[in-house]
Amino acid sequence: MNFKNIFFSVALILLICACNNATPEQTAEAKKYIARLKAMNYDDLKNQLKKDTALLNKLIKTSTFNLQLTSHFSSGEKSAVHQSAPEFAINYDKTKVTELFNDYSKDLLFEQNFNDSYNDSTFSLYGQERFTYESRFSLTDDNHIIKEKDSLFKPFVNQVVTDQKTYFFKGKKIAKAAIGLKRIDSIETEVSLKFATDFEKFEIGKNDKKVSYKNFDIEVESIDENMAQLQIPMGLYSDIIAYQAYNNKNLRMNSSALSTTPMLTVDSKITESLKELLSIFADVLEEKDEKSGKEKLNEISQNQLNAKDNMAEFDAYITKLAKDKEKVKELGDVGLYNEIANAGKKVIGTDKQFVVVEFPDDIKAIDVFVGKNWVSLKNKQMVKYGNHYLNPKYFDEAKPNIVFYSHQNDRKFGISNREGEIMIKPAYNELSQLANEYFMGDEKLYWLNVANKKMVALPQFVNFEQSLKLGYDVFEKKIGEENKSGVMLNREKIIIPFEYYGFEKHENFIIAKKDDTDDIYDLNFKKILGKGIEEIDRIDSHIASDISYPSLFVAKGANKKNALVDKNLNLLTGFRYEFIDPFFDVNNYFIVGIRTADGSNYWYGIIDTKGKEVVPFIFCHIAEEFDKNGKLRFCKDGKYQSMDFKSFLEKYKK
Repeated sequence: MNFKNIFFSVALILLICACNNATPEQTAEAKKYIARLKAMNYDDLKNQLKKDTALLNKLIKTSTFNLQLTSHFSSGEKSAVHQSAPEFAINYDKTKVTELFNDYSKDLLFEQNFNDSYNDSTFSLYGQERFTYESRFSLTDDNHIIKEKDSLFKPFVNQVVTDQKTYFFKGKKIAKAAIGLKRIDSIETEVSLKFATDFEKFEIGKNDKKVSYKNFDIEVESIDENMAQLQIPMGLYSDIIAYQAYNNKNLRMNSSALSTTPMLTVDSKITESLKELLSIFADVLEEKDEKSGKEKLNEISQNQLNAKDNMAEFDAYITKLAKDKEKVKELGDVGLYNEIANAGKKVIGTDKQFVVVEFPDDIKAIDVFVGKNWVSLKNKQMVKYGNHYLNPKYFDEAKPNIVFYSHQNDRKFGISNREGEIMIKPAYNELSQLANEYFMGDEKLYWLNVANKKMVALPQFVNFEQSLKLGYDVFEKKIGEENKSGVMLNREKIIIPFEYYGFEKHENFIIAKKDDTDDIYDLNFKKILGKGIEEIDRIDSHIASDISYPSLFVAKGANKKNALVDKNLNLLTGFRYEFIDPFFDVNNYFIVGIRTADGSNYWYGIIDTKGKEVVPFIFCHIAEEFDKNGKLRFCKDGKYQSMDFKSFLEKYKK
């Protein structure tokens, strides 16, 4: 029974295994079932078996069910190929890959997917599992290390597998089934990577319908122009490491797009068990002697009964779904695939992967490269929860409030606490978290009253920005035609009026931003006066770099000149520079500029973190970024040159 041919693109590979685990041949349940049948009058028994035989025939017919997603994302455009691509080769350093894998495994973090029906997503097409993992091994202050690791290990990242072992909540082990909506602390995982150090290949011709490789048969659904559709046995699929093709001019091409999905079918063991049970029933129905007939019932096994019950459940679901055309239409291709896979997880298996591979130009033949002599790496790691991707990191680590969504309520959103207790029932179509206790729900701002488990609407504010300290929050409010920011105490009392465009909290003071002037407040929200500062920003506020810069500021005075300022608002220089800019790769020196005598340009110099001028203003330019060789690029006497930064400071020091 082919339910539907579905077209969709697949981003990740889903491997589905049969869930009909082997059980002892004669369980107590099977013995009880057999005893019940034997207790019947022989005529009544045969009538019952005739009904069951009709059901089994229907179930065996349903067991021919298959479902397949068959298309993929591509530009749909072909391009002429005029030069052969290099033949696929393996040229990495096994020792280096192992070293990088160990680095990658050390610093894994996981994100938890909060919904109230995790079990329903077991067969999720996109692999939206309970937990997703990310390695932070490349986050260092050295860009060169980042780039080296990223480039060398990038080809292997998608092959890393994390297998969840043990779960911890408040530092104690808990069963997977007990997690619910709890935000767990850490997961003990097995991190593994398998890669080939050698390979062999086989060819698929344009007109081939079936190709044999070792003990596997590869079915060629089609090779049409630049796209091939292949059915590959699972046992072979996992060992394939690359596809290349030849066009009609015998030029070698790399694949330009690849999509894969499992082909869902009822597991062959289920069908076998149904046929075995049907055969037993047929033998009993043909047997005229009651004693001999009932003796044959002893051949019934628990596997056969499980197959009948699970398949009957799946058959009822498929029959109902096939009649509900509105639901099928609403689900769409991917939703239908997921829905059926979830409903049939007791009986569905897969033994083939459907592969769509695309090349730039028309295909004459395809080379399929199969790995051999594999290296298997494995690490056992304790992986911690991290919301590192969030800014600000609003979760209270001790008592976080967490947005979750409910499948039982048409994917409505609610709020849970760390223990998994529902604080706010799922009632919102959209719910985004702005802070631990502030949320935007269906385009309205709310404060979560944790004690009373209530969402309190805040219609007087447009948005929540940040908490400066406990109880003192920055909100946005509509003032005239503009949104302005101010500070409220417990959402009721105005502490700083709504006349700013934003607030920045630093170690010892708060900057309140206006159009062309800034006000500075201390941490008790008292305005700081008498410093001569009209505008102020952190030295690195406009630079994206992994370098950690000192806590220094650039301030502008009434004369519109700039000064270097420390974290205590002490002026380290006078207001005399046109600009003060950080380097991209150096954190303890800064580029400064003054006007030339005619006012048409700048002379460049360098100051240190104390504001001392370390090179004179004799340069027509100093670049913020080093060149590709890691050297400082600068202009002197109208000529550009490059030099090692340390040598530059020694040569031109003031």
